[in-house]
Parts: sequence; C-alpha cells; structure tokens
Amino acid sequence: MLPLLAITMIAVRLPFMGPGFFITVVITIISTVAIYYLTPNLSGKAWVKRVYWFTFFSFGYSVLGLLLPSIFFGFNDYSAFLIYSATLTGSTFFVFYLSEMIRTTYILQLEAIKYEKMQVVSQLAASMSHEVRNPLTTVKGFLQLINENPADAPTNTELSKIAVSEIDRATEVINQYLNFAKPHPDREVDVDVTREISHTQEIIMPLAVNKGITVEAELLHQHSIKGDPNKLQQVLINVMKNGIEAMESGGALEICSYEEDGMLCIIIKDNGIGMTKEQITRLGEPYYSLKGKNGTGLGMMTVFQLVDGMNGTVRVVSKKNRGTSIILSFPISCRVYEKETKVM
Repeated sequence: MLPLLAITMIAVRLPFMGPGFFITVVITIISTVAIYYLTPNLSGKAWVKRVYWFTFFSFGYSVLGLLLPSIFFGFNDYSAFLIYSATLTGSTFFVFYLSEMIRTTYILQLEAIKYEKMQVVSQLAASMSHEVRNPLTTVKGFLQLINENPADAPTNTELSKIAVSEIDRATEVINQYLNFAKPHPDREVDVDVTREISHTQEIIMPLAVNKGITVEAELLHQHSIKGDPNKLQQVLINVMKNGIEAMESGGALEICSYEEDGMLCIIIKDNGIGMTKEQITRLGEPYYSLKGKNGTGLGMMTVFQLVDGMNGTVRVVSKKNRGTSIILSFPISCRVYEKETKVM
C-alpha cells in the first residue's frame, strides 16, 4: 500500500516537471523508507509515543517538502510554510490520535467481551455445582438415616423414594443448564403451592433435625400459581436452607402463605443472625455470601432469577440478630387446591 501511495505522488507531480520534480522524488523515497522503518519499531510502543513520533515525522516532512525547497530556490515564503506545516502536522496528530483511540477502544471491547464470557462460564459452572449439591446433600442425609435404622422398612421406603426424587431433581437441574446453549420455552403449568411446600419440608427435614430446628407451616392460600413446579421447589429449598443455616443455635423456621391483591405470598421466616441494610441490598449478587468461604451467593441469585422468570417478586425484611423474612409473591392462577398444613 505504501509503495503504491509513493508512486501515485510521483505520478501526480510528473506532468508539472520543473526543477522541483527531482526534490519530490527524493523526499517521497526518503519518507517511504522512514515510514517502513518507524512502523515496526513503534508497533510495540505506547500509543502516545506512536502519535508523537508520527506527528514529529509529519512536521519533518513539511520542512523537507516546503521550507528547504523555498530556501534553496529563493522564494522564501515563510508564511505559506507555517500554514502548510501547521495544517499537515495538526491533521496528522488528529488522525493518528483518533485512530489510536478507536484501536484502543476496540481492543478493550474485545477484552471486555472475553472477560464477560469467562465470567458467564465461571458463574454457570459454580451455579450448577451449587444447585446440584443441594439434592445430593439431601440424598446423603436420607442414606445416613436409613443406615442408622435399617430395620425400619416402611420409613426407609419413604426415605428412599424421596432420595430418588432428589436425584431426579439434580438431573433436571443439570439438563436445564445444559439447555442454556439451546433455549426452549419455559414450562408453565398450574403449580400446587401446598404440595411443593410440603415436599420441600420433607427434603430439608434431615438438615433441620440435625441442627435442632423445627419447621412450622401455616398455609392460608387457596389458589395455585402459574409456573414450573421444579423451579418453585428449587426456590423454596434455597430459601429454607439459607434460613436453617442462619440459625446456628437452633430455632424455628416458619412458613406462611396467604393471598393479597391477586398475589399469592409465601413468607419464610427464621430467627437467625439477620442482616444489615447494606447486606440486604447486596443479596442476590454472584459470589456475595454471608457464609464466608462456605458460601457462593449463587443460591439467592438463582432465587431472584427464577422468581422473576415466574413473574414474581422477592422482598427481604431483616434485622441484625433478629432474624430474616423472605417474602415471595406470585400472581395467582384460577385453579383451587386443597390446603394442607404440616408441622415438623
């Protein structure tokens, strides 16, 4: 490209000939060689140095191209040189500065896209690990209970059924994450909230018993909600598990449901360590957890995402050392289910 430009400059000057033609050829050749030399040597330098060097080169070209010939041929038009030099040098500086800004912005955008992709992959892997760990922990708890009393066949049969259902749920979670690359419409059916809450109580029962925590439920709702039962169960498990883990010295986990202004509300309340206002505002951020190294923060992040996907909302009410209440609200459906209340 550069030799073609040099040949074009000489070709344009050729019809005018005269004594300045030879100087044009010399200056063009010198400039071409200088640019060939500067370009690879400045490519690894900071963009500021590149801009200054090429601006200085442009000024040198104006000296060789106009000032020296004006002195050599005796027409000494210095005002024309000043205008020419200022225009050429200024435009070179502006063009190179703008070019470097565009180049730098493009590189930063590529880096940002690459970083964002790595963050997505990292969050996806960590979130999958977190969501699969919950059912596996439940299965482990049930197997321990079965091992402690192998002669109690009826109880062990029920525990094994729940363990198998939890393995199925882990499989479903894995399938959901694998399908992220190939999106498909969300499942939307009438969800029996009473059944999902009761089933979730059974799932978290080993963890609650192990920590000396009672789980009490008062279900006052009558209607169902639209959504995916597996997603609602996942939300309930994450919230209840967080509530149980917040009560280090035992206590009670209270679950209450009611209907208000066309919304079905589920309150999950613990009397654990609670949170400050600042901690509440950060709840749901990836990798922000109150559990220290034992938490990833992805549990509540998943809760917010799944509830939002079901057109619901999440509200948090908490005071430090006074406990936390998580209020989940969903639009009600027209279908009515029978209420069932369980206390464990």
